[in-house]
Amino acid sequence: MLCAGVLLMGGCERENKFVPPPPPQVSVAQPLETEIADAIEFIGNTRASATVELRARVNGYLKQIAFEDGANVKEGDLLFVIDEAPFQVALDIANAEVQRAQADLQLQETEFRRTETLVTQKALTQSDLDQSAAELATARANVAAAEAVVRRAELDLGYCQIRAPISGRIGRHLVDRGSLIQAEQTHLATIESLDPIQAYFSLSESDLLRFMEMFRQHEIPDPEQNPPVLFLGLDNSVGYPYQGAIDFREMGVDPTTGTALRRGLFANPNNELIPGLFVRIRAPIGQPQQRLLVEKRAIGTDQRGDYLLVVNDKNVVEYRLVKLGLSTDGMRVIEQGVEADEWIVVNGLQRARPGATVDPERVTMTMGPVADGVASPADQTSSPAAPPAPAPEPNPANSSE
Repeated sequence: MLCAGVLLMGGCERENKFVPPPPPQVSVAQPLETEIADAIEFIGNTRASATVELRARVNGYLKQIAFEDGANVKEGDLLFVIDEAPFQVALDIANAEVQRAQADLQLQETEFRRTETLVTQKALTQSDLDQSAAELATARANVAAAEAVVRRAELDLGYCQIRAPISGRIGRHLVDRGSLIQAEQTHLATIESLDPIQAYFSLSESDLLRFMEMFRQHEIPDPEQNPPVLFLGLDNSVGYPYQGAIDFREMGVDPTTGTALRRGLFANPNNELIPGLFVRIRAPIGQPQQRLLVEKRAIGTDQRGDYLLVVNDKNVVEYRLVKLGLSTDGMRVIEQGVEADEWIVVNGLQRARPGATVDPERVTMTMGPVADGVASPADQTSSPAAPPAPAPEPNPANSSE
């Protein structure tokens, strides 16, 4: 009887059976199709459009500093004053010398007229008249020389006031009041003109040859008649908020680097751009064309290259290597690898494994205000470095209903 009870109890026990978990949920979206012009991107650095080192043109002791360090100054503003007293004395002496020379000139003019009359009356000889004429010419030359000394003294006195030769931002003063200033040697301060500001960058030889061919094929306008438009962005800025144009193109290619120097000019009314910054520069090329864009968060990178995860019509995840294009508004152009009607995983990449089945939620691919990084086809993204490895199969012996 006991054995029969044990057998009955064993027959009622439920069997352990593995139940697979539901497919993970991911968000998928189709690429955006929009017209975007091709572009080439560079890394450059900013420089002031004009830089002036202030130096005195006369010797003397510094009497006054008339600006605040780091201030914005306008052309003609008073910056430094050298003690004028010695130069004022020199000017007074020069003026006195002019008066003496003019008095001597009046005397020589009177003597010449008297000598001329006496020669007419045969009281003096022609030699006496020639001598008087020479003395009169010398007196006139002495007046001219004395007046030139006055003008030089006036210049020296004016040079005691050192004014801003350009508008811009002045640095700190490099000498203090009472210092002895050596003409054309002592560096007093530096002014940099920041509006507009320049940005220098290098164009590779291959890109240069490409542009030359495009110009011959009339695909781009003459850069001499229509300077190429440039867009500039900082490391922490969204996109490229500053617009300018190329204003200098160096002839030839540097054989040591294989690059050609270019310079862009950008308006900078608020001095938001300062010299020495590393900046991102984009130059649109040609006419806009229809292109596919995906959000940057959907792009992953591994040892094989850049990739996207695509969900097919059977809800199975596929791994696709892609060729990336330029960046714009938080998006990347996809030049090769996916089609416009395919569904790309944009959220839940960690849960999507190539070859696995997922539960896709269809959403819309939208441009968002995401700060672009250094834009180049080799950019890396914040997506996972590689698809996650397949999870181990569960052990049915350790599973329950």
